[in-house]
Amino acid sequence: MPVSLKIEVLGCHGGEMAGFFTPSLLIDKRVLLDAGSFGATLGLEQQLKIDHVLVSHAHCDHVKDLACFADLVIGRRRKPVMIHASPGAMEVIRGDFFNNRMWPDFFSLQSPDHPVLEDVVFTPDKPFRVKNMTIRPVPVNHPVESMAFLIRGPNGSFVYTGDTGPTDLLWKRVNRLQNLKLVMIETKFPNDMQMVADAAGHLTPKTLTKELQKIRDRDVPISLYHLKPDRINDIIREIKALKDSRISIMKIGDKFVV
Repeated sequence: MPVSLKIEVLGCHGGEMAGFFTPSLLIDKRVLLDAGSFGATLGLEQQLKIDHVLVSHAHCDHVKDLACFADLVIGRRRKPVMIHASPGAMEVIRGDFFNNRMWPDFFSLQSPDHPVLEDVVFTPDKPFRVKNMTIRPVPVNHPVESMAFLIRGPNGSFVYTGDTGPTDLLWKRVNRLQNLKLVMIETKFPNDMQMVADAAGHLTPKTLTKELQKIRDRDVPISLYHLKPDRINDIIREIKALKDSRISIMKIGDKFVV
């Protein structure tokens, strides 16, 4: 019988302060979905098990822990960790982050023939395989090149929106999925910061409502993440006012089976 995907939430917030960590989800102990904060959660042996990292986009809160991760595992792995990113995101990761100025180039260290990290550039909207998953990266609405991920495992599919404002292509692709079991949607700002949300390419409870109307499956569970930690109570209050029983708020330590 096919084995379900097991997803563990290591970080899920739209900012960091005590008790709040930026997005990182671990799939089957081996695949990391965004790299915002896993270093503060996983011990050495757990980090050494990570073979792949799926990067939604190259903003700091989604890639920053790759730096100390690479420094930690150098010399401890036989094979490099595969970093999967879009062309625009990889350009930033290689050119602005691991550039021997901001941080050592671990795509060349410990040697060009045996690097710690290996870049794997995917084509937006074209599916690719990682482990037992088929992943479709779908462009979404954010100031930099940013992808949602539609992830199909042996027993079902789930969606991770990455950072996005209102978008349409994503939901067209979502509505074609078979056996959709979970949709993870960012909602960073409260309604009184709508102008900031629009400019920064994020959702509020107000714009979330319109996005949910684009999803054909009216019963699929919705898990919200990327809430701004200093305004989290305001956002939760506005979400509760929507009275949508599908919606839950993602928390660190949550586990999903898909």
